[in-house]
Amino acid sequence: MDVKPVNRKSIYEDIVHQIRSMIDRGELAPGDKLPPERKLAELFSVSRNTVREAIKALAEQNILESRQGAGTFVCEGEQESFLTTFAGAILRKQPGLADVFEVRKLLEPEIAALAARNASQDELTRMEGVLIEQEEAMREGKPAGRLDQRLHELLAQASRNEVMLAMVVALHDDLSESRVEALQSRERQEASLAAHRAIIDAVRLGHVMQAEKAMREHLEEVEQIVLAKHD
Repeated sequence: MDVKPVNRKSIYEDIVHQIRSMIDRGELAPGDKLPPERKLAELFSVSRNTVREAIKALAEQNILESRQGAGTFVCEGEQESFLTTFAGAILRKQPGLADVFEVRKLLEPEIAALAARNASQDELTRMEGVLIEQEEAMREGKPAGRLDQRLHELLAQASRNEVMLAMVVALHDDLSESRVEALQSRERQEASLAAHRAIIDAVRLGHVMQAEKAMREHLEEVEQIVLAKHD
């Protein structure tokens, strides 16, 4: 399994993200058995308790299934097949950035609006945690693309719409903003953090229209930077 080192904070969420990405790319197929907890702990360089926490989170999303005495398997339900097929189709086609942003501007403002209606306190706490990590990464001069991706996925989860979540995972996975050098300047990171704060503040307060507006403005700003870089 091709895994990457995980961040020290929110470790289990990084593992959750990596396993989901493997499924989305087709590296893990419905019905596949995961390595034992001990092996996963070695691969990710974390404790077995952390691995269990990640597996539990994925099981709650009906992505993994733990079978007593047999191990942990990728679920074979319709939701997982859709996630894998949809994400794989997008990544295989390698759409242009302009097309990706056009879809994101149609999709993600509505996701932010739904999140403002539906986000739980636990989901809001996770979002706030990502903002804290993003601020720390900025202070330390580290890239924050993975944190940006995680925040957008948390918003999609809070929308309570599994199709929207699948689309966000697919659009962000190998088309991450972290791959665009222009987005990693201190000025750009500060602007990104401010935009994310505005979105999460609106979600926390249940301000549906403001959450939608803040997300749209954020995407339009990022789009201008990214497309200018690739002209």
